[in-house]
Amino acid sequence: MELQRKWQGETEVIIVDDGSDDGTIQKIDPKIREEITLITIAHQGKGEAVKQGVLRAKGDKILFSDIDWSVPVEQVIEMLLLDSDIVIASREIKGARRIAEPPWRHLVGKFFNRWVQWMLLSGYEDTQCGCKIFQHQVAQRIFSRTKEKGWAFDVEVLVLAHVFGILVTEFPVSWQYQSSSKIVILRDGTNMARAVLRIKRRLLRGDYNENIENKKVED
Repeated sequence: MELQRKWQGETEVIIVDDGSDDGTIQKIDPKIREEITLITIAHQGKGEAVKQGVLRAKGDKILFSDIDWSVPVEQVIEMLLLDSDIVIASREIKGARRIAEPPWRHLVGKFFNRWVQWMLLSGYEDTQCGCKIFQHQVAQRIFSRTKEKGWAFDVEVLVLAHVFGILVTEFPVSWQYQSSSKIVILRDGTNMARAVLRIKRRLLRGDYNENIENKKVED
């Protein structure tokens, strides 16, 4: 409660429905629905859904989180109180915990992280935790340039932050595994590995440089 008292001010809630067919939107209380912004788009992937929500947001700080709130709200509030351009939740750094996650899933995540560190970004032990906070101008600057529409968009976001010299702070969280996760390991793992290669090509071509505004990007 003490943390909640520290976080004051107006809050904007945006929910992006990425072509869901499980009745999620219908479950929202009608009274709550009047107080939120609901964006409905055709299914393209998590990356595109987050991008659309972030670019519509108006607040000084922009938080995106998985709808299952695998990161406790109390820790999200602690992240909001930090003074950093970007704050990302981490399930790997000192002080973090993974709760009820199957060992095989953790192993797959570690393998992907090693692939990311080898190909693109060293130093981040967890790029994929679905809870990140951005200063408004930083969010607009980064998400206006992202290309990845699927699960690997987090990697592209952090690559852009690195290219732009933006401060990123990692925050240890107690992450609760949810068995309702939509990830299909073989299919999505392969797609994410390919996405890393696409990001690498763009990086080598200089497509992420801010002085390139109108360059045609093929992939």
